Amino acid sequence: MARKDTFFLRTSLTTSGTSYVSDNIDISAYTDPARGRVLVVDRAWVSFGTDGGGPVQPGDLGTSAMTRSVGIQACSEKQTTLVDLDNNSLFLESAMYASLAASGIFSMINEVSAMNPYDTEAGFIIPTDAIHCALDCGNAFAAEIDVGFCFEVHTEKLSLQRIQELLVSLTAN
Repeated sequence: MARKDTFFLRTSLTTSGTSYVSDNIDISAYTDPARGRVLVVDRAWVSFGTDGGGPVQPGDLGTSAMTRSVGIQACSEKQTTLVDLDNNSLFLESAMYASLAASGIFSMINEVSAMNPYDTEAGFIIPTDAIHCALDCGNAFAAEIDVGFCFEVHTEKLSLQRIQELLVSLTAN
C-alpha cells in the first residue's frame, strides 16, 4: 500500500534490435538538489510485454529454436551501457529470458531478485534531476519487447543525517 505522501512515475521503453535503449524521467519539477530537496524512490517495478500489447509470445522470439534476453536497469545518473552492481547510481536491475525449443515448447523467466521489485524502508535518494531507465538485448527479438517501469516516490528535504547517508552511499566501494 502506498504511503500517503507518495506518487507514481512511469515510463516504458521498447527494444530496438540489439541497441542500448534509454530514456530519462525528468524529475526537476519535484526537486531542488542544491537546496536539499530530492526525490526518494520507495519502490520500483518492471514489467515485460510486446510492443503490440499483451504478454510475450513464442512468435516474438522467431520461428525456430532460439533463446533471447533483455537486461534492464534504473539509475540516478545517465549511463551509456548496462552497469554492474558496483555502480552507486544503480537501484533497479532485472532481466527477462525467453526460450523456444525445437519441439515448440516456450519458456520465459522474469528474473526476480533483490533489485526487482525494488522495495526499501528509507528509500533510494535521487540526488540528480532525472531517473535514467535503460535496456539492452544480446540478440534481437523477432517482435520488439516493451519494458515498463513504475516508481513509487516521494520528495524529501534532506536532514543532516540523510545527507550523511547519501554521501556514504555515493562513496562506498
